[in-house]
Amino acid sequence: MTVEDRTIFRSVILAAENAPAVFRAGELLNDLGHEVATAESAGDAMALLQRDQTDLLVVDVSNSASNRDFVNRLMEIPEGQRPRQLAIFSDVADSSLRGLRKKITHSKVHIFLKPLHIHGLLQVLRSLDAESPAMSTGV
Repeated sequence: MTVEDRTIFRSVILAAENAPAVFRAGELLNDLGHEVATAESAGDAMALLQRDQTDLLVVDVSNSASNRDFVNRLMEIPEGQRPRQLAIFSDVADSSLRGLRKKITHSKVHIFLKPLHIHGLLQVLRSLDAESPAMSTGV
């Protein structure tokens, strides 16, 4: 099934501990008509990715070693199971995160610093919308 065959975008969210910013992102995605699945752990996020094609994966790596490890392991899963877009929220500038853009193929990687992450996420949603004219999110 291609993106054009589906009627809504599918998003998966993996929050860091005590990360209300990601939950606000989930509310935004839900309000825009995305199917939003919240992962309780990195293992849960991986299972969600393997279950269905994901358009957007949002991961908060702020103070979370397990989430950073999860992001680094994304390049090990088959390309067909990787999300089309990966939005990483961080509270610090990190050169290792920028290197992921070259390592994780098949996914467009975006890195956003808090607190401006929501503005960046809106740009990602606009690009998803532009790629799939039949699936307008109204952004």
